[in-house]
Amino acid sequence: MKPVNDKEKETEARKKRNKDQFLVVLIGLVGYGFILIAIVIGTFFAVKNTFAKKDAQVAEAVKQDGSQPVSDDSKPADDKAEDEAPAEEAGIPETQEEVKEDEHPMDVDTYMTAEGKLDFSQELFKPGKRDKKLKWNDTVFSTIEDVKQPENSAVNSFKMQRKRVYTTDDNLLEFMIYTDPETAQVEKITTVEHCSDNLDIIDFYYDKGNINYAAQRDAYIDVPVDISSGAITSRYYFKKDTLVKYSYCEDNKATVFSAASLDDYSEGTIQQYEYLESNLINKAYIVYNAAKTLAEDQYIEGYILDEYDQSLADVQIKLYNSDDMTEVARTTTDGDGHYNMAIPVNDDREYFLSAYKDGFDEVRIYRITARTGSGVYYVPTPRLTYADDGAEYNEQIVVRDSVDNNAPIADASIRLRAGLNCMDGDVIASSVLDATGAAMFTLQAGNYTAEVSKGGYENSFFNVIVTMGRPATVGYAVSDLSEDQVQIVLAWDTAPLDLDSRLIGSGAANVVRPAQDSLGALTTETISLSGDNGNIYRYFVSDYSDITGGDVNSGNMTGSGARVYVYTDEGLEALYNVPGGHLGVVWEPFMLHDKTVVPVNNYYNIIDSGSFWTTK
Repeated sequence: MKPVNDKEKETEARKKRNKDQFLVVLIGLVGYGFILIAIVIGTFFAVKNTFAKKDAQVAEAVKQDGSQPVSDDSKPADDKAEDEAPAEEAGIPETQEEVKEDEHPMDVDTYMTAEGKLDFSQELFKPGKRDKKLKWNDTVFSTIEDVKQPENSAVNSFKMQRKRVYTTDDNLLEFMIYTDPETAQVEKITTVEHCSDNLDIIDFYYDKGNINYAAQRDAYIDVPVDISSGAITSRYYFKKDTLVKYSYCEDNKATVFSAASLDDYSEGTIQQYEYLESNLINKAYIVYNAAKTLAEDQYIEGYILDEYDQSLADVQIKLYNSDDMTEVARTTTDGDGHYNMAIPVNDDREYFLSAYKDGFDEVRIYRITARTGSGVYYVPTPRLTYADDGAEYNEQIVVRDSVDNNAPIADASIRLRAGLNCMDGDVIASSVLDATGAAMFTLQAGNYTAEVSKGGYENSFFNVIVTMGRPATVGYAVSDLSEDQVQIVLAWDTAPLDLDSRLIGSGAANVVRPAQDSLGALTTETISLSGDNGNIYRYFVSDYSDITGGDVNSGNMTGSGARVYVYTDEGLEALYNVPGGHLGVVWEPFMLHDKTVVPVNNYYNIIDSGSFWTTK
């Protein structure tokens, strides 16, 4: 056996000592790792519990405030915070810096193509220098919008213009431009872009021409919405031409991103933030410039048929000023009997239209207006009669009470005039309604207007078209109205088609329906409005039969002969006829803006489930 010297003993001892030290360190590291894991887990649950309590506090605050949960949907899911509606910062500005006057003018040729289309593809306006210390100031929104009582919003009394243009993507873009009558400043512009299967709607708010706030939503039908609710999917807050923050809502849960925290976000989130900032600022100022330069025209459309309901091509259409008989515009019908033209908006003028073709009798259509805020006016469809025919037909005219269809208007005077919507001038025939509210006339084929007069009723008007296939006409009379009353009568000819009507007020806070839902041999519904304070109302007609039947591309409503009469204490204020040749199930004939009736005439064939249109 080999003897062990002192040096070898020392080496062995050192190895053993090192091994023991390694084991101690290893055991220490493992123990320390378990401690760290425990701390992380404990911290996670503590933070989670803290945010859960915070979410509950926010939800309770929103609930107590009376507003709906805010919902936004446009962001990556890696950063979350609570949303802030514009009104929440009202009256608490961090700084009250004076807003500079509009510094964003642009020559019209830079954003309009030679073909007259609006071009958003060019980057004409760029964001300002980002400053993480900037705070958004509510300088516009809460001064013109009343979230809790939208019918009292100041914006309701603003001057409103409606303008239309096509984009370079061939999408129709509608503008609703709101101007403060005291300052003459445009403070709100709503853009409605008609995309392939939805509407992209953005409300832009401007402070002396500078973008301050924007709210965006998607919809199938442009109806008023609660602007503090989840109907608004994206909100953008601006200061000095930079995006201070934006929120996106989805499933009634909001996520907020801010410039102050931009360095903490992922690369994808930063890129999205910068894209939204650049895109929205560029669009906001192109919209502002275009809104000031585009002409405010009313578009006039219609169809001409013969007395056998066949389309007539090459009919001469001329529009005249009713005051001095000067010609304003002219066109001819196409192969489908369709025509359209545009005329400048003028609140003080009234027009009439003449339709003529060789071999046919001329027909005139009266009471065409082009008021500020107008969209499209659909002219009633006349039947041109053959000049050498001279056929006469017995026509029975029956008049009922507009509210109670079972109540005949007996012993009333009835007078007929030539032309549609003709409410004064020569009377060509007259009679007295019998006990059943009926009178019989022998008339040459053509187009007439009936006027009914009786004590206790407004002088009521409706069109009468006499042809071989129309032996009877049903009209409706409206009871006397007081100064603050409006009565809207929807009538149609084809039973059992079930049409519904409703008025929807600002913020969808007030929905007015008829007292009776009419469906049967007599087809009319009447909405009465009284004591209105100048609220903005949108009036809609929907084809309940085909909506619930699943045929949203139905032609039943367009072929129903539907017409809408608007009466005030001054008598018949406006008459609208359902557009011909349109497939769809929701029609918006007009809107009431500051107690003024203006035509809209949008037509829709995409319906969201669980909406106004799928329920009674």
